[in-house]
Amino acid sequence: MELAVKGFTGRISDNDLRLLRTFCTVVRKGGFVAAESELQIGLPSISRYIKDLEVRLGLRLCDRGRRGFTLTAEGKQVYEACMILFNNLNDFENKVRDIHANPVGALRIGMVDSLVSDPHCRISEAIRDYKREYPNVSFKIVTETSNLIEQKVMEGELDIGVVFERRHMDQLSYSMMYDEVSLLYCSREHPLWLEHKGDIRNADLSRYEMVGYPMANLMEKMGVKGIFTRTATANNLELIAMMIHSDSYVGFLPEAYVETLWCGDRFRAIAPETFSFSSRISAITRSGAVPPLARAFVDRLVPMAAAAG
Repeated sequence: MELAVKGFTGRISDNDLRLLRTFCTVVRKGGFVAAESELQIGLPSISRYIKDLEVRLGLRLCDRGRRGFTLTAEGKQVYEACMILFNNLNDFENKVRDIHANPVGALRIGMVDSLVSDPHCRISEAIRDYKREYPNVSFKIVTETSNLIEQKVMEGELDIGVVFERRHMDQLSYSMMYDEVSLLYCSREHPLWLEHKGDIRNADLSRYEMVGYPMANLMEKMGVKGIFTRTATANNLELIAMMIHSDSYVGFLPEAYVETLWCGDRFRAIAPETFSFSSRISAITRSGAVPPLARAFVDRLVPMAAAAG
């Protein structure tokens, strides 16, 4: 048989793969008849596929006649090349399956400070559960203010934020975790406690200095605007706690956070029935489609925190 074709370009189509697999089965079974049952096609179809493959490659691959089925020298080389090709395809399929089973990547998370000490947050448990299923994912966790975390999530610098939810922005999606309760504290050596034991009914509260976050609108949210005079600001809970511990200031701290402090037994809550407020803690992501690794973490963290809250 003369094979008048243009030189094979080396480009493999889906149909070529089907023809090559038929050829390999015929070779492995030792002939057309023996391959018929495995291929589940008739002899005329098998013969046509092999002929089509020979035309496609421009090579005579086998002899078939009274003396049986034998490969030509070129057929042996093509068969060896097929084994390499299909082994590589199997390796590719296995690697893709492994990617789905064990994805690799990095998860960037921003958190407001001191949440790890809050038993309602459950971020440690979420990480432990997540790493069991995604052992090849690495973490980058930073502490920032809620404003900065929101900005970095919107700009794509962070995948997930855990923030005090103070507003809703269209560029972000919010998943509520729990409400954090904050109380007004002083130290047991503070004049307000020494003189009044925290009873504010006969106390001139304007005499006492307050420490807090610099945002002016928080004074109103805390219910102390026009009552206390804020003379010190701090940008994280640890610094606020330090100032209260100095016996010189009153300030708001999350109740759960104070319970974890080494000096927490020196802190006293002032009129908790009057001075308390709740902050909603939420996980945030960019609006729209969330990357699978980030979505998988949020889907673990939020229910854990909600159940604990």
